[in-house]
Amino acid sequence: MNKSNTTQFDFLHYWHGLGAWNFYFLLKFVLLWYGYLNFDAFSNLLFLAFLLFPLPKNIWHKMRNWVAIPIGIILFYHDTWLPSFTTVLAQGGQLKQFSFDYLVELTVNFINIKMIGVAFILLVGYLFIEQWMRISVFIIAGVLWLNLGGFTYFSQGVVPAVSANSFTQESNISTEKNTVVAKAPEVLPASVEPRVSPEVVPTKEVETVSINTVYPPQKLKVNNKVLDDWLTQFYGYEKKRTTPFPAQLAANAQPFDILIINICSLSTADAAAVGLQEHPIWGNFDVLFSHFNTVSSYSGPASLRLLRASCGQTHHSDLYDPADAQCLLMNNLASLGFAKKLVLDHNGKFGNYLKEVQQLGDLNIALQDQENLSHQITAFDGTKIYNDKETLQRWLKAREQSNESRSVTFVNLVSLHDGNRYVGENSTADYGKRASTLLDNLDSFMNELDKKGRKVMVVIVPEHGAALQGDKTQMSGLRDIPSQSITTVPVGIRFTGIKDRAQFYPPVIVDEPSSYLAISELISRNVNGDVFNQSVIDWNALASELPQTANVAENQATVVVDYQGQSYIKLNGGEWINYPN
Repeated sequence: MNKSNTTQFDFLHYWHGLGAWNFYFLLKFVLLWYGYLNFDAFSNLLFLAFLLFPLPKNIWHKMRNWVAIPIGIILFYHDTWLPSFTTVLAQGGQLKQFSFDYLVELTVNFINIKMIGVAFILLVGYLFIEQWMRISVFIIAGVLWLNLGGFTYFSQGVVPAVSANSFTQESNISTEKNTVVAKAPEVLPASVEPRVSPEVVPTKEVETVSINTVYPPQKLKVNNKVLDDWLTQFYGYEKKRTTPFPAQLAANAQPFDILIINICSLSTADAAAVGLQEHPIWGNFDVLFSHFNTVSSYSGPASLRLLRASCGQTHHSDLYDPADAQCLLMNNLASLGFAKKLVLDHNGKFGNYLKEVQQLGDLNIALQDQENLSHQITAFDGTKIYNDKETLQRWLKAREQSNESRSVTFVNLVSLHDGNRYVGENSTADYGKRASTLLDNLDSFMNELDKKGRKVMVVIVPEHGAALQGDKTQMSGLRDIPSQSITTVPVGIRFTGIKDRAQFYPPVIVDEPSSYLAISELISRNVNGDVFNQSVIDWNALASELPQTANVAENQATVVVDYQGQSYIKLNGGEWINYPN
């Protein structure tokens, strides 16, 4: 009996507390409370078990602690909202092209002074309380509780996982029709009233696919399976949608140019953050999309989606496969006699941007000459960014001297990209100043086209936002997660050279959820150039019943879905999580 008791006592003696690892988990609990962590409950429980497992020799305890340090660091990074290891490895080579000053700025952006202060207070509190209490017991209980779903009650759903068996939100969608409650336009002058507010088109059954159908219905209560199934239905549905272009132009078609300007780093939220939501350019458009989703938060994928706008939305991975001919917007227009043009205000080498749009966007044409263009801005990688106004003026001069009656031009401007600096300066140039200058130049350029009577359909489409204002999932400047604040951009259409431009017409506001297919459809409706011949234009007919697209955004390892008015995020193929709006 005594021997048995001794053996039992010796076994219990092998158990040790967590020691300094208590502070590691306490820090995670606090960060989770603030919403700065995407806590992987099971992985942390497994790590906790590894730290607690009884070992009979002290040297084994020391070896375990040394092994645990890199594991703990990796797990901590995994629990953050920072880009995945796969993304870091895939894009890490590009860091070599960044200037030293820009790398320093990026490093500083990662420092959260408030959280450093919180960590220090927590450390002092832990060291004080640890003198009288065994903290390990509470840590173990906390990790076990989180594995049982307790965080839903702990933080009132800051970032609760969407369990397959527990519903987080009741449906507020009618069982008869699926309607969309569109957000009010945020980028509009206060004095401008919309000409038209098109009615929301009711959703039809998926089997009777129409280009104007919103998306598969969102009628079911939310859980992991429902979101997975709906996303599968969405992509299956999008595969069936294409823009019908005419086989040929009408005999009396009006010659004109189409100028598609793709701007890097300008979202609706960015414009509001720097006080440009009332810039005159917004009232100078004929059609303004206030709820447009770029899908991606990176330049290359966003531009490819624009160049492939004539088909429905595809998976991110599909962008790097050859596209169906009917999907290529520029090619559809080229078949109707529009000569393809390519204009950049940069060399296109970073991230192989130029190569991607030429090969994957089927835009293998000569780049507009950049010789002798001035540059006041230098990119984050030290290369020249040519003056946007001069770049557009060169395009106009070339068109005035050309014998081609029609053209379609893809323009990419990166003067707003993060890390850009004025020549001779070492710090990033003020975003608001650069954005104001760019919008001024675009506005004056469209006015110049009008004064010259140049018939042009100007389509301005930002790639994505600059993420000027971060949120709980990612700090400002990071765009790995394509949140709505980054992918919701102001898209404007302007017809220059029309007969009645002397009269002021406030823009048609398209506030339904839209994406690239709506642009392709709007262009398709106007390929004959009838709008340039009409003394009275039916703007309602021009922009009504454009294709709507559900708000689904996607990068390499991240998907964000808007379902029943709430955003959900899936990282690296894991479970769906409520996105903290």
